[in-house]
Amino acid sequence: MKQVVNLKALARAVAVVAAVSIVVSGVTFAALQSQAGVLKGNIIQTAVASLQVSPNGVTYSSSMDGYVFGNLVPGGQSSPNNGYPVYVKNVGTTPLAVKLSVKGLVTNPDGVDLTKVHVQLTPIAGGASQNILLQDLIAADTTGGIALNLGTRLNQDQSIVYLLRVSLDADAVVGSSATLSNVDFNFGALAVN
Repeated sequence: MKQVVNLKALARAVAVVAAVSIVVSGVTFAALQSQAGVLKGNIIQTAVASLQVSPNGVTYSSSMDGYVFGNLVPGGQSSPNNGYPVYVKNVGTTPLAVKLSVKGLVTNPDGVDLTKVHVQLTPIAGGASQNILLQDLIAADTTGGIALNLGTRLNQDQSIVYLLRVSLDADAVVGSSATLSNVDFNFGALAVN
């Protein structure tokens, strides 16, 4: 019985020594920790994605006056035959992929079928023309636009010139005449690597 008591006393002593060792080690460890080195006042910024347009390649702005695509004959040639120039320039700090859309506020009092109105863009420097339906450009406004064929990205301070034309399918209009107004072509962009 005395041996059991001695074992209990010995176990208690070992437990007390172990507890004291843990506390002392923790205090010693805590006392040896360094203060944090702080790197403060950091700023995280994105690159700038920004396009501007111009009618002449000299004066660029975030907007410009539009053109009149007149004397269109449904089923006939595009207007104007040679196209109106639109210069698009990357004035941001990151390469861009150019997109096109039309705000959904087009005024259409004569009921022109917008799925039969064609917007044609031809890059002057070469490359394939794109023929995009006006209705698709309107629908694409909520998703950032339809990607234009550049073949490459548009780098900082780089510009591209498009010739812009419009045409109508033969059955796009019912009646003797029709007008669409408030057709705002929005050249947008998506930053690319």
